[in-house]
Amino acid sequence: MDAEDLYIQDLFTGKDQYIVPVFQRRYSWKEKHWEQLWDDITLLLDSPLGEEEHFIGAFVTMSGENRPGSRPKYLVIDGQQRLITFCLILCAIRDNADEITGEMLSELSEKESDSLEDLPNKIQDENLVDPYEDGQDKYRVISRTEDRDALFTLFDRKELNAELQETSIGQAYSFFSDNIQELIEDRSIFDLHKLRQIIIEQLPLAMITAEEDENPYTIFETLNERGLDLQESDLIRNFVFMQLDLDKQDEFNQDYWLPFEQKFEETENHDKESLTRFYRIYLMRNGNYVKQNGVYDAFKERTDLEPHALAERLDYYSDLYLSIRRPETEDVDWLQDALDRKQYLDIGTADPLVLNLLDKWESGEITDDDFRRAFGGLESFAIRRSICDRSTRGYYQIFPSSINSISDENVIDSVFEYLAGRGWPDDEEFRSSFVTFDLYSREPDKCRLIFETFQRDYDHKEPVKLDDLQIEHVMPQTIGDGKHGEAWKSMLGEEWEEIHDEWKHTPGNLTLTGYNPELSNRKFDKKQELFEDSHIDLNDHFTEVNRWTEIEIRDRGEELAQRCAQLWPRPDVISTEDVPTDLVQVTILDDGVPVQEFESKVQNTVMQNTVEYLIDEYDLLDRISIPYIPGTGEGDRALLNWEPEHIDGSGMGGETEITEGLHLFTKLNSEERKRYMRELARKCNVVCRFHGQW
Repeated sequence: MDAEDLYIQDLFTGKDQYIVPVFQRRYSWKEKHWEQLWDDITLLLDSPLGEEEHFIGAFVTMSGENRPGSRPKYLVIDGQQRLITFCLILCAIRDNADEITGEMLSELSEKESDSLEDLPNKIQDENLVDPYEDGQDKYRVISRTEDRDALFTLFDRKELNAELQETSIGQAYSFFSDNIQELIEDRSIFDLHKLRQIIIEQLPLAMITAEEDENPYTIFETLNERGLDLQESDLIRNFVFMQLDLDKQDEFNQDYWLPFEQKFEETENHDKESLTRFYRIYLMRNGNYVKQNGVYDAFKERTDLEPHALAERLDYYSDLYLSIRRPETEDVDWLQDALDRKQYLDIGTADPLVLNLLDKWESGEITDDDFRRAFGGLESFAIRRSICDRSTRGYYQIFPSSINSISDENVIDSVFEYLAGRGWPDDEEFRSSFVTFDLYSREPDKCRLIFETFQRDYDHKEPVKLDDLQIEHVMPQTIGDGKHGEAWKSMLGEEWEEIHDEWKHTPGNLTLTGYNPELSNRKFDKKQELFEDSHIDLNDHFTEVNRWTEIEIRDRGEELAQRCAQLWPRPDVISTEDVPTDLVQVTILDDGVPVQEFESKVQNTVMQNTVEYLIDEYDLLDRISIPYIPGTGEGDRALLNWEPEHIDGSGMGGETEITEGLHLFTKLNSEERKRYMRELARKCNVVCRFHGQW
């Protein structure tokens, strides 16, 4: 690469044209970035022109596909956010200068007046467009396709319409235009001239120009913008586009990539969806776990399709993915309902499995009934584990790993069998936990789902509109000192406070009602009067009792626990915890929940995999010092070391490199291996359980 020190005027006053390639992100700067740049510029206003400078960083470009006789074109590999922002500031200076009247100029000297009268045209013809060129060739900067309407409108000295004013380009222009207007009102209109001079002459930059034989993809991959860190989706876009010739990229973007990415944008009814998250779920759909910060690397390793075929595949899977994220867009009613219910479960970690099953359903590999059964099982797994207070931390591994267990002969049962071995509470444990679980306070979304399902289960010909209902506490959340509060205290007895604290949020004390504000904290007999007029079957229970105390709440909780166990059954499948006798296996448990397994006929392989997992997923290296000497009396032996030998220099061998430069000592007997793995696991607050022929 060649590097030279330049100023903005060196970029904008020659014949060169700077093009933002389509693999770059759109203009993305926000107000915090504009404010920082504006502060840097205005600090120079108080110094004599040309006396002080402010370095604005490096710009990286490379020569584009130039033809004989055409103006020189350069691809902007790094610096496009700043480059476009300077264009917008110059547009704002130009347009504010256009508003200057003769009366305002009379306040200035003749020299100052002349310089301001010429200012709009000087900015236009010397900095923004080349008056001797036509079409897009006249613009000194060409932005990404999606930003061009707004940018070219400003370059052409036209007013932005309402839609373009809402773009990032439009908002940036308004920000600088407003600040410039405020500046000249507080100071002098001649500051317009000074501002332009500062921008083009007092903001040095380092221009790095890549050689034509260098790959812009490789350069872009190692850089990020000064103001905005690159997302992994930006790097993936770059990776895809650099498989195409430059003259094919615009067409590919318009026909394939832009429609695909636009599906993830914010709409009137939906929040913006993360492209990076989609790529991660897409990559894990076949059971291969991808770390949150490893999406780009995994995408490169696992993608072997040419760009057009890849875009078509991503388009297909993005439709399935967005059905998961936006259930109301799904056309099939029963599927929309299943996906909508999943939103209440807080199991986004199951999305790779759901995407896999959706794909199988679309292709006809599984039936409608299979899919319904699969979703019923996911609901049961998530609800039962929540009620039984099982940790969710391992879900990010459990659900993707379950995909690897899928059998072509029996897809759904094979998934259930895998999950059953990872802690799927049985009816006895579930019913016992359900009665006393603070469902309303600890799992409000699941609480809503459970009680709506109870009501739906009555199967009325004219079902109640559940969206209009609220969760109601029969025994109020708060018991005050008024007549209603005193009535509750009297009914509950001397230990009313303990009973209230223990039982108020449990399922037995909850129901659905449309009268929530009216019921409020009323005493029980007043609530009964409203329950009698209710069309909600759940509330029939309260018309059959005369009191509402700990006993009645527990009784109803047990009744609901039985219904809940029936509505969300645990499939009768066989656990896969048994290990073949010729293998050794270690299971890692987090808060009692299995989160990962390793097995092999070779003990060292299992040990190595376990240590690598603890490093990657539990930041083991942040919890210990290297060299690491186990606290077992083996004072002269380092289990983990940056050097491929013992720290005593004995050079006995037996080291295995498990990550770059880090070596694990494996010349151990079975008991030592297990002891050291347990010790490292404890450092990470997890547990190792051993099976098989150790």
